[in-house]
Amino acid sequence: MGNHMEKPSNHMPNSNFSLDEPSIPDWALLLTVFITGACVLIIELMGTRILAPYFGNGIYTWSALIAITLAALALGYAFGGRLADRQPRAVILYSICLAAGLWTLATPLLARPLLPLLVQIPDVRPGILISSCILFFPSLFLLGAIGPFVIRLSTHNRESIGSTSGLVFSISTIGSLLGALGTGFFLIPNYGVQVIFAFCGIVLVVLAILGNFRPKFIGYAVLLTLLILLLTVLSGKKPAAKTSIEVLEQTPSFYGQLQVIQKHDVKSLLVDGIGQNYVFDNDSHTTQYINFITALPKLSESTAKTDPKALVIGLGAGQLPMLMQQNGYHVDVVEIDPKIGEIAAKHFGFNLSADRIHYMDGRRYFLRNRSDYEFIVIDAFSGEQIASHLLSVEALIEAKAHLTKTGVLAINVTSEKNGTDIAALQHTLKAVFPHVRIFTPDNSSELSSFVLVASQAPVHLSTEGVSFSTAQLADVEQFIAGELPNLQGTLLLTDDFNPISYYRRDVQLLWRKAMISYLGRENLEWLLL
Repeated sequence: MGNHMEKPSNHMPNSNFSLDEPSIPDWALLLTVFITGACVLIIELMGTRILAPYFGNGIYTWSALIAITLAALALGYAFGGRLADRQPRAVILYSICLAAGLWTLATPLLARPLLPLLVQIPDVRPGILISSCILFFPSLFLLGAIGPFVIRLSTHNRESIGSTSGLVFSISTIGSLLGALGTGFFLIPNYGVQVIFAFCGIVLVVLAILGNFRPKFIGYAVLLTLLILLLTVLSGKKPAAKTSIEVLEQTPSFYGQLQVIQKHDVKSLLVDGIGQNYVFDNDSHTTQYINFITALPKLSESTAKTDPKALVIGLGAGQLPMLMQQNGYHVDVVEIDPKIGEIAAKHFGFNLSADRIHYMDGRRYFLRNRSDYEFIVIDAFSGEQIASHLLSVEALIEAKAHLTKTGVLAINVTSEKNGTDIAALQHTLKAVFPHVRIFTPDNSSELSSFVLVASQAPVHLSTEGVSFSTAQLADVEQFIAGELPNLQGTLLLTDDFNPISYYRRDVQLLWRKAMISYLGRENLEWLLL
C-alpha cells in the first residue's frame, strides 16, 4: 500500500484565455518591450523641452521630471504585474500600449492650455510637478505596466521565470539606451517637440495594432488617432492679426529651442523662451552690458596694446565680438552650439571669419588652445541657465593661464541685487585674481546685468579723453556709478561643489516672469509650444 502524491506542474496556466486570443510569438513580445523602453526615455527627455519655455530647464525641471518618471514606472510595474497575473491576455497588453500611444500623441495638445495656466503659480516648483503629473505620468505609468505583462506572457514554465525576466529587462533597457541616444543626438537637434511626440505616439499605436490585429480594435485605434491629430491641428493657435510679435525663425537645437522674434523695432534671440540678446533694427542702441564690456579696453590703460587679441565665450547674436572687432581687436569666439552661429549670421549681421569661430565648450577650448589674450569675456547662457562649469576655480585658473600679465577677464551675469550667486562668484574670482571689481547699472530693476572684472594688475577706469557715442557713454557711466563693494561671499565654487544654479533659483523665476511679460501672456500658446 503506497501513498502516491501528484507532482506539481511547472506549466504556467493562462487563465481567462479564449480560443480567439491572438498568438504572439516571443520575439514579438521582446520587440514590444524594446520599443516601449525606447519610448519611455523619449518621453522623459522630451518632457524637459515642453516644460522649458515656461519653467526653465534647470534643476527643478529635471528633478520633477525624473521623480515623476520613476514614480510612474514603479506604480506601472506593480499594476502591470497584478493585472497580468489575473488576465494574462495579449489583447489587454496591446490595449495598454494603445492607451499609452494615444496619451503621448495628445501630450502637446494638452500642454497648450495647461502650461500658460500653471506658469502663473507664484512658486515654480508646484507648477512643474503638476504639469509633469498631468502630461507625462499617464503614458509613463502605462508603459511601465508593459514589462511585467510581457514577462508573464513569455514565461511558459516556472523554471524559466528568472531567465525570462532577465531577458525582458535587458531588451527593455537596451531600448531605453538607444532611445536616449537617438533623442539626444538625432531627434532633438533636427525636429520640434510636436513632431517627436507625434512620432513616438504613432509608433506605439502601430505597435498596438500589430499586436492586436482585429478590425474592431484597428478601427478604434485609427479613429482616436485621427481625432487627436485633427484636434492638434485645429487647436494650433496662430498669432492674432494685431500682435506685435513676429517669429522670423524657429529651430530645434541640441541645447534648446531657438527662436528669432521681431517686436516693434527690436530683434531678439530666444533660447527656450528666454532672450539672450536684443538688437535694434537701426543699430541706434546696444544692450547696456555690451556697451560697457566693449568700452573696457578704452577705459583701461592697462589693456592698451598694438594688435590686441580678445576671446569671447558665448556668441549669442554676435554683437559683442563684432563690436570688439570694430574696436581694433583680433577676436576669437567660442560657441558650443553651431546653430547659434548660423542664426547670428543670418539675422544679426555676424560675419566673423570661420577660422576665428570655434564650436566647442569653453573649458575644452582652454585645454586645447595655447593663445594668450588681452581680453577674455565669458557671456555664456542657455536660456536662463548659466554655464556654471565655466565659473569654478578650476575654470578660472584655466582662463587666467590664457591672459597676458596685464590682461582682463570680464564675466557677464544676469542676476538680482544682493544675489548670493554674485557674492559666490566674486569670492571665487578673488581666489584666482588679486583684483576683482563688480559693476552693474545704477537702477532699481529687479534683474540687472552684473559685469565682474578680474585681473592680475589693478584696472583703473576713466572716461576722460575717450570718445564714445552718447548712448554708450551713458551706459558706461551708469555701470561705473553702480560699482559694488565687497559682497563678503564665503562660498568657493569648484568643479566638485558648484551650487550656483541653486543659488540662482529665484533669479531664474524672475527672469522667466519678465520674459512672459515681455512676450505677452496672450502669445504664449502659439509662441512657446
